[in-house]
Amino acid sequence: MTRIITPLKIRELQPNFANLARGENREDNLRNTLTMIDNRFNALAYWDNPQGDRYSVELEIISVEMTLNDQHRSGSFPVIEILKTNILDKKTPRTY
Repeated sequence: MTRIITPLKIRELQPNFANLARGENREDNLRNTLTMIDNRFNALAYWDNPQGDRYSVELEIISVEMTLNDQHRSGSFPVIEILKTNILDKKTPRTY
C-alpha cells in the first residue's frame, strides 16, 4: 500500500513535532520520540537486523532566516525550517 504525504499533511505534522520541544518535559518528550522513530525504522528494516537495533535515525534541523536592512530599520525572520534525516548503520558504521 502506497501512502501519499501531501504538503497539507506535512504542515500538520511539523507543528506537532515542534510542540514536543516545549515545556518542562521537552527533553524527555524528544528523547522518547526519537526512540520511537528508531524502533519503527528498525522494525521496517528487519531482513538484516535480527536484534532490531542496527540502525539509528538522526534528525538535523535546518533553519533559514532572511535579514532585511534599509535606511530606517533592520530585522530578520524565519523563512523555512526542515528536518534533514540521516540513517546511521551501527554495524558498519556508515551514515546514509
